[in-house]
Parts: sequence; C-alpha cells; structure tokens
Amino acid sequence: MTVSRVAIMSSIRWAFNTRQWEPTVTDWVRASQCVQPEEKQRIGKFVFKKDAKSSMIGRLMLRKMLHRVTKIPYGEIKLGRTDKGKPYLMNTLPEACRQLSFNVSHHGDSVVLAAETEAEVGIDVMKLETPVGAKSISDFFHTMRRQFTEDEWVYIKSGNTEKEQLGSFYRLWCLKESYVKALGVGIGFEVKRLNFITGGDLTHAGGTICTTTVEVDGQSAKNWTFEETLLDNHCIAVALKTPLCTTQKLKIAPFEVITFDDLLADSKPLSEPDQVYGEEFIQKAERPTLQR
Repeated sequence: MTVSRVAIMSSIRWAFNTRQWEPTVTDWVRASQCVQPEEKQRIGKFVFKKDAKSSMIGRLMLRKMLHRVTKIPYGEIKLGRTDKGKPYLMNTLPEACRQLSFNVSHHGDSVVLAAETEAEVGIDVMKLETPVGAKSISDFFHTMRRQFTEDEWVYIKSGNTEKEQLGSFYRLWCLKESYVKALGVGIGFEVKRLNFITGGDLTHAGGTICTTTVEVDGQSAKNWTFEETLLDNHCIAVALKTPLCTTQKLKIAPFEVITFDDLLADSKPLSEPDQVYGEEFIQKAERPTLQR
C-alpha cells in the first residue's frame, strides 16, 4: 500500500476516479448515510452531478482515513471547517498521531487525499485540459501573468507546443496551491511570492518525483518537500513542511487508487436512509461541455 515511516502510520496518498463511478440511487443513499448531516446538506446543493460526486468522495475519504489512523470509532468522528474552509478533526487525537495533518483536493475526474503524521501537508490536483472559458492559451496565460515569477514564465514558455506549455503551467499551479493549502492560509496568500525550481520529468504517468524546490520571497525554503505525480492525465502536487530541526529524510508515498467499496468498508451509518436524497441526485444535470 503506502510507504510507512512510523509504526502507526506516517503517510497516506489516495486517489479516486469519479468518471468511472456512476452511483445508483442505492449507492448515493448509502454514501449520504456515512457523512455528517451538514455535509450531506452541503453536497445536496450542488447543481451538477460531477461536483456532488467529487464532494461526496472527498468527505468519505476523510472519514475513512481518520478512522483508520486515529482508531476513533467511525460514528464518533466529528469534522469541522476553519474560517478558511479547511476541514479539521474536532475530536481529541490519540498521542501517537497528535501531529496528524491532512488535505483533500479535486478537479477534473480525480479526487485526491494526502495525510501525514510527521509533516504539515497540502495537496492539489489539476486535469491537463484546456481551461474552461479561455479564448486561447496565450489569452489564458496573459490573464494569469501576475501569479508567476519571471523565471517560472520562462519555464512555462520553454515548451515546444501549447500542450507542453499548459502542462508546465498546471504543474507550477499545483505546486503553488499545495504550498498554500499546507499553510492553511486560504486564498489571501500572494502566490507570486513563491518561485518554484522544478526538477525531474513529469511526463511519465504513475511515477512520483520529489526533486522540486521553492524560494519564498527570494529565500530558499529548506524545510519543504514536494511530491509530484501524473495520474490519469491529472497533475498532482503534495507539499510537505517539516520542522527545521528534523534530520529525517521523507520517503516517497505512492498513490493508491481506491474504489467506492473501499471507502465504505468499515463505515457506519450516521443517519437513516433517505431515498428522496438519492433520487434528487439522479435527477441532477451533467455539467455541460463548453464548445470552443
């Protein structure tokens, strides 16, 4: 499964492909019973099936991970959100995993989770596709010009084709977002303060590299490690912040692709079945595909 660095658990990396999951009414009712009522209500407000599925899977991932790592009974796990919208565990953590950090992200057809007991963690995922609503790639880059440093734009524009340039753009954007999510500071952070020096080739699906470094306000950030993975045409970045005093080298934690049945294994219903909720999901619209 994942690479472990301590006896209880050190790292978890999970990925779920929502495109391959077409839930029935029964599936959706079962899933909704395994999340907190307020989250069930939040998910029900999504207009499109795709967004509802991604949100539901993200919540199920969190509960399964927390149950596995903390050994807190599934039905007793209580999740809250910070004022920045980041999920956190409201229960008191056992001493062995008191430093637990976790994060979830979704985009395109992928929902991903990263959890650590030895580092602050943030994760971001982007599907390698043409940005929605963009008139052209050059126009899109112009719109985003203030989000990257001059050196980063040189790296992006070094691609021989627009596809390669877009891939480099998404790679850097995932890295920046993963850093901000690890900090837990929300959208107020100016990502141009970050200058990423990419290392390694991210064109081969399935492999993970961790040779990229970052400068913050022009200074090298020594206590940050970045894991980068290309999975099912999705770019994934995991940011890990370790204490400056640590001398332990982090090991790469590979992603495990999990299924709906995996997520519901060992789960416990938190509410009674809601058939209407399941039927309302089936009636939701598919997200329209914009024509260029």
